[in-house]
Amino acid sequence: MQHEPGGPQHEKGGPSGRPGSGGSKIRHYRRFHGYDYSRGASLFVTFAVKGRRPVFGRVVGDRVAHSAAGKAAVATIHAENQRQGAAVHAVASVVMPDHIHLRLVLAPTAEPEPLRLVGQFVNNVKRWTRVHAAETGIAFEWEGNYHDHICVSRFINEKVDAYIGYNPLKYTLMHGADAPLKVHEPLISPRLPDEEWWTAVGNVELLAPERRIAAVSISRTLRPEDMPAVTGRLLAAVRSGWVVASTFISPGELAVWRALEAERLPCIKAVPDPLKMVYRPRVEETAAFAEGRLAVVSRECPPEISRYDAWHGIGEALAAMATASGGGAGAYIHRKGGLPAPRWEFRGQAADAASKCGLKGHTYQVKTTQHEQGGPSGRPVSRPSQHEQGGPSGRPENEKTK
Repeated sequence: MQHEPGGPQHEKGGPSGRPGSGGSKIRHYRRFHGYDYSRGASLFVTFAVKGRRPVFGRVVGDRVAHSAAGKAAVATIHAENQRQGAAVHAVASVVMPDHIHLRLVLAPTAEPEPLRLVGQFVNNVKRWTRVHAAETGIAFEWEGNYHDHICVSRFINEKVDAYIGYNPLKYTLMHGADAPLKVHEPLISPRLPDEEWWTAVGNVELLAPERRIAAVSISRTLRPEDMPAVTGRLLAAVRSGWVVASTFISPGELAVWRALEAERLPCIKAVPDPLKMVYRPRVEETAAFAEGRLAVVSRECPPEISRYDAWHGIGEALAAMATASGGGAGAYIHRKGGLPAPRWEFRGQAADAASKCGLKGHTYQVKTTQHEQGGPSGRPVSRPSQHEQGGPSGRPENEKTK
């Protein structure tokens, strides 16, 4: 489907927020101030149907079954990409039932207001999608303007492309029949004290009483060369039926997360932040949720509890939950005091369980957390973003280093 090259470039709600903004200055654009867009840019762009009407189809599994209007939108984006000499192209896109995501690349240009070219691309997609949809008998209006976010690194571009690709699947997880991303509130389990308020999202069967859970906390005193041995022991345990539970925020814990993901093995992630009624996963969590390999658990803390104490306490609570039933173990791994090799310290009644799962090492009763003074990170932890997981911000939320 080809557009008329001479079609109107702007409609109400264009890039300047005003109709007919032919003489607007760049100051009218709400963008990244100080960036020279004439040298080119990559932008994540989103615009939606007015009233969020699902005119473009419906999500089925990890794909969108497009209506005639949805097919018109897909064809329109393709046609815009085919314009000869165009300075803007869509390198990734998804037409959802009620909105569209694009990653647009703006080529270097001598245009005095480079962002006007981005506005032209978006408004052409809006206009011709509406025109061609009307030809099939589907009438709708767009929300005014659009949202955009500049992507300033390869990492952010990759995150945005993955976010766009996973968008239909994430929609199914959040709103589908099974809706595995709807929060269990409160979480009822024999592993948890009655007086504590826990919530969870994902495969809560990973928390079943008969499960053997290894609650793992890894100090930042561990060296990169220690990690193959540590992850190897943990992977062997998981292959034999154990489930690793952790906050996954220190470098060592993140290495374990990546190893588990590489083999598509289950795990439990703990956070001290309240979970919303529908959880928004980070990009790298989406497939794990879809395959039932992940549960995120949270223990709500009183408002007077500091972030320092909240993160300090969630590790302790995770270890207590792991050892409450199912023969679980709580392991703290560190290399403090100039030890020649990593030391595994097991909490609670863990010696026998640890020896059976290949985690055997230094085992004894540990009554309190073995973390270095200052809690899990050694310093107060700033409040991370709670619910933009999976978003294209380029910064992994909750991934604070120890």
